[in-house]
Amino acid sequence: MGHIIDILVLTNTSTTSCVVQGYPGVAGLNAQGKQVVQAERTTQGYVRALPAGHAIPVVTLAPGQAASASIEGDDVTRGTETSCPTYPSLLVTPPNTTTSTVVPVEMAGCVPIQVHPVVPGTTGMLA
Repeated sequence: MGHIIDILVLTNTSTTSCVVQGYPGVAGLNAQGKQVVQAERTTQGYVRALPAGHAIPVVTLAPGQAASASIEGDDVTRGTETSCPTYPSLLVTPPNTTTSTVVPVEMAGCVPIQVHPVVPGTTGMLA
């Protein structure tokens, strides 16, 4: 129980290179598939996706290459809370696109869900 981190991996499935920069859109969906919360966009979460003061990277992906972003939540109640909202799936929109995909990954929201910028590789963190 506690802090939850999921890594969102974006893979270039086209036949040409593409550039990705910024934050994916991430929304928590309820059991009926309706959007009920939007993730906060931050560079500094529990996992420190980017070193302090580091610019959001521009990631160029050749065909087949991947980039990633980390998503964070928490399932520990605060104060007088006795339970936390849980989102059974997430709606994800890659940066600079309008096409969203439902990702069947459960995320708890005792604190607001956070999403961090896209970085090269598949770890969700800038090395």
